[in-house]
Amino acid sequence: MNLINLFIHPIKYFKEIGEKEKVSLLAPIVILVIIGVLTGLTAGNTVSSMELPKEQSGAIQGLAIGFGIFSGIIGLGIALVLKTGIFHFVLKKMKGNASFKSAIYIVGISYFPKIFQGILNLIFQKPLDLNTIYEFNLVNYLAGIINIFNIWQIALTIIGLSIVYGVSYRKTAIPVIGFEVLAAGFTLATTLITASSMTGVTPTGLE
Repeated sequence: MNLINLFIHPIKYFKEIGEKEKVSLLAPIVILVIIGVLTGLTAGNTVSSMELPKEQSGAIQGLAIGFGIFSGIIGLGIALVLKTGIFHFVLKKMKGNASFKSAIYIVGISYFPKIFQGILNLIFQKPLDLNTIYEFNLVNYLAGIINIFNIWQIALTIIGLSIVYGVSYRKTAIPVIGFEVLAAGFTLATTLITASSMTGVTPTGLE
């Protein structure tokens, strides 16, 4: 099984997964850990961009990195299990045939585009502006959701689950895209509530 096929021939890669009797979850776990580490480093850089006293900056930065890594890995792990459970249930109802372990492998391995996104975010990270931290900009929010890395991840998830479960791409897309839309809507709602409660003004970008 060649991981390079995830880049150049994902259909062939997932067909190989579907033909295996047993799959190892090591690769998805490594991917989640790498994303968690990148999340922690990004959080540390965010703290370093703030104007804090030197005697406090180091400790706070270390705490931000540690908490970012821990929460990133745990959060991704919970999301992975939740998403896989929903997809597995729906695709089984659609007469699909695959194990939950195979499904969690597919969903987990499809996170790998997020590694590139995390690296770019770390390299091109903008300094945190405390004056605008609670402002909400709809354009920036949509840009954070509708980007090549998220689309890439969703496409891989649909392809992989469709092949492993033996369900058409169209039917597989229903739970996958549906979940992403609901998750984005929930995040948008909570972000708007937070922005409004903290600023007490109309969120930027929605006027």
